[in-house]
Amino acid sequence: MKYQCESCGKVFVYAAKKTVSLSSSFSEEYKEQYPMQVETHVCPFCQSLEFDEAKEVQPEIASIKSVDIAEADEWIARGYVVLDRYAKTVTMAKREVIEK
Repeated sequence: MKYQCESCGKVFVYAAKKTVSLSSSFSEEYKEQYPMQVETHVCPFCQSLEFDEAKEVQPEIASIKSVDIAEADEWIARGYVVLDRYAKTVTMAKREVIEK
């Protein structure tokens, strides 16, 4: 799973941990007995708390062609990619990007 920061826009896999001390207004005796720290997850780049799962872009097949090997270069120039090669033909596919 990947995350994307809403502040800086960068994508990351693991969030950074940030520890914040909340015991500044308590007495020294109380601080020693009960350390009050809160651990939060933040963006590793800008330390923002605002991040969410990144949207994955997956290409889906829009068209499939079986062409002679000699014609493969023309179809590659049109945006097709090779799926399989055979003795005299090549199976090619054109992909479209669809956001999920």
